[in-house]
Amino acid sequence: MVVQRFGDVVQWSDWQVPKGEVAPPEFHFEAGAYDAELARVGADRWWSVPG
Repeated sequence: MVVQRFGDVVQWSDWQVPKGEVAPPEFHFEAGAYDAELARVGADRWWSVPG
């Protein structure tokens, strides 16, 4: 898929799917909320193995 930012909007589009499958529609997100979620998951290391 392609992720693009257009001002205050983040767009996911152009999904690559297996032959015969239907691609999802475009998704649009408010850029501030998208950035906040990326920061949240980037800081959440619950899965990380210590040392």
